[in-house]
Amino acid sequence: MIATPLTRRYLAKLGAGTCLALAAPAILAHAAPASLHLGQIESLTGPSSPAGLRGRAGTEVAIADLNKNGIEIGGTTYKIETTVGDCANDARQAITLLRQYAATDMLCSIGPTNSVGYVPIVPVAGQLNFAIVGDGSVAVIKAWNPYAYRVNPTNASATPVLLQKVIARDKVRRLAVLYDQTQDGQRADSDMCKQLAGKLSYEIIAFEAFRTGDPDFSPQISTIRAAKPDAIFLAAAPGDGIKMVPQIRDAGLEVPLLTGSGAFQDPVYWTGTKGLIKGCYTWISLDLQNPANPALNAFVEAYRASHEGQIPAANATFGADALYAVVAALKMAGKAERGLLNEALAALDTTTPLGTHVQFKNPPSGDNLDPSVLAVQVNGPGSYLAV
Repeated sequence: MIATPLTRRYLAKLGAGTCLALAAPAILAHAAPASLHLGQIESLTGPSSPAGLRGRAGTEVAIADLNKNGIEIGGTTYKIETTVGDCANDARQAITLLRQYAATDMLCSIGPTNSVGYVPIVPVAGQLNFAIVGDGSVAVIKAWNPYAYRVNPTNASATPVLLQKVIARDKVRRLAVLYDQTQDGQRADSDMCKQLAGKLSYEIIAFEAFRTGDPDFSPQISTIRAAKPDAIFLAAAPGDGIKMVPQIRDAGLEVPLLTGSGAFQDPVYWTGTKGLIKGCYTWISLDLQNPANPALNAFVEAYRASHEGQIPAANATFGADALYAVVAALKMAGKAERGLLNEALAALDTTTPLGTHVQFKNPPSGDNLDPSVLAVQVNGPGSYLAV
């Protein structure tokens, strides 16, 4: 993968390169495969960085796979180049990056994994007529447009599966919720817990909010402890959750914890909490411990080779699937052109090499119509038992 920082110098170089390409002899066009230039926006720093880093890593593995033989589109062989920008936990930075990307030769942008970055760029993608393919955001999108998509499960499709499995398995009747009121995805998870209470026959006995970056959660945890829950739904980005879990355990609360977006399955959570999340629950999309096909197995092994033997976290598969979806749409379009790419994405129905079914019908929405969801109980750094 070629990851190029998006600077004024780069933009000037890009413009000069375009002029040179127009003036170059025709024979040079066949000297090397042409490039498909894509953007990627991820939370590489801040509380959502574990997810963003995994999303970027998954895309890198997929790029290496695709670039081995090149990608044939309309009789031309291409290789992929990406420019990756860090939106951290800042909606304005995500918007700025998308506007910069749309001003270049990029065909579209992948990401971000965090809803704080993805949700605000959805309307901007429509304004710019520049497609985005999310790789992890789970929050509700109130107003879609034909330029916004995401390949992963969301709160609406995944959280009910997780709750249904765990409520039945552990006979949970009293559920406490501790959620980040500043994060779209985490707030949506807390709302889903409320919505499903009657249907799944549990009671919300504490509903406590905090803000990203809070150092001390003792007031909320004291309220939860007094309510005597059977389980706690922890709706927090990894950066905050890693600080929160030891405080929950130090308060004597040994009940199971649940979280969304595959967070507990990421080895960084196990390491950061020193294993205090053992026996806790989350959801992922693909069974990475039992790869269902050779391509998924190859992805897992390639990821392990570059990450000290760890199996991929869920967001890594979303990063790869987002790229594979873009490539499938380009092949369907038959030409590397933004408008045709977006038309193909709008009606895309494909199964990625990892085995993920990606189906869009946009309008009315850019959500994957057939995401796979697997509820898991974490029992080691990155390892789990399906439930």
